Amino acid sequence: MWFALLLRRIAVLPWRALKALGRGLRACHRGLRAPAGRLGVQVAATTLALAGALAAGWFIVPGAGPAWSYGTEPTPETEEPPLVLSPEGALENAPDPGLPADTEPVGDTVTAESPAQSPTQSPTEAATTPAGPADIESWAASLSALGIPERALVAYGRAELLSAVENPDCNLTWTTLAGIGATETNHGTHGGNRIQADGTTMTEIIGAEYAEMGPMQFLPSTWERWKADGDEDGVHNPHDIDDAVTAAANYLCHDGRDMSTPAGWYEGVFSYNHLDSYVRKVFDRADEYGRKSTA
Repeated sequence: MWFALLLRRIAVLPWRALKALGRGLRACHRGLRAPAGRLGVQVAATTLALAGALAAGWFIVPGAGPAWSYGTEPTPETEEPPLVLSPEGALENAPDPGLPADTEPVGDTVTAESPAQSPTQSPTEAATTPAGPADIESWAASLSALGIPERALVAYGRAELLSAVENPDCNLTWTTLAGIGATETNHGTHGGNRIQADGTTMTEIIGAEYAEMGPMQFLPSTWERWKADGDEDGVHNPHDIDDAVTAAANYLCHDGRDMSTPAGWYEGVFSYNHLDSYVRKVFDRADEYGRKSTA
């Protein structure tokens, strides 16, 4: 389905875009003759697909705010107002995560699954009032149709807000984090589990093969490097969805990565789990959430 949709769009590409895409394909073919090229075929193919769609005017990378994907027409964007968060009240002066006002919309081997949401059209303009913890909870409750546990949505939304302050050039959205969370552990509900009010899972989720930990499935060594305290309770707990999602956000955004570009988004998600099929799953979940959240 993922590539079938792309092929239908390629059929209506303008001549210049097709010519550019052809040059890219020929270069890819020459590269495949070399051993290194053959090893990188899946990465090259997926990145080329994303870039080709972007060149044609379709932004298919998950995002939050005025964005488009799967061929919907882009809409004019307005200047994004500055996001101001204070250390004391980190969530008191920020727009709702994923539904910002007038805005557009994991390196070591991390094996994480989470649904990345990306709106496929411009969301309804939201009010410009600052969002505090209560606002995030109300926002999460309003998206119950997505099938994501409300407590998990709160964590995804909070992580987007914090990322916008700590890594403003990363442009990471809650939809991508949700996409990863869905793919990894179905938002911490794998095996009949559930997320409790304090953000921890009812029982610890441990991977059978590599002892991956928590709702975002961090390897022990990766968690040791990227651990975070998302709920500021003084504990770095991979089984706490607030901590795990915040750590995942930091991981995805490191080294100056821009998650709003096709190459940056692919690189970030692929680094979380080195499988092209994984990237596709995250993308599909993210896009699904984006569509439903703006319906």
